[in-house]
Amino acid sequence: MESGLLKDKLNCAKCREPCSLIKRKKSSNGSIWRCKKCRGEKSLRIGSWFSCSKLNLQEIILLTWHLISGTKTCDIERDLGFSSATSADWRQFVREHVLDHVELTSSKIGGVGKVVEVDESKFGKRKYHRGHYGRRSVGIWGC
Repeated sequence: MESGLLKDKLNCAKCREPCSLIKRKKSSNGSIWRCKKCRGEKSLRIGSWFSCSKLNLQEIILLTWHLISGTKTCDIERDLGFSSATSADWRQFVREHVLDHVELTSSKIGGVGKVVEVDESKFGKRKYHRGHYGRRSVGIWGC
């Protein structure tokens, strides 16, 4: 909550009254939101990126940290005991969120009075170690 990953306030979706955060041992997160008026309950994860998973918060944070820090999927599976499907799903989920963040916070380059130069490069290798570098080699063109 201090870092903004979880909501620190929540209003009930039914009656719009403020909810209270209460301890709940049966909850996988240890706490839930409860409406003071209608007594409705919501997960602590509501409205956060944790809401899409059945993993506990500690597992999500640990798995996300490993993915962002570049740990290989096979090492994550071996060390943390996650399945390959879980690792792959979270890797894709983290990529999508990072891409969304970059798109929302990035600005266009250039503008009035600013010159932007774009060059192209080809990254790759020679096929069968023959031929010229760069010309007919297998590779990817990028700007």
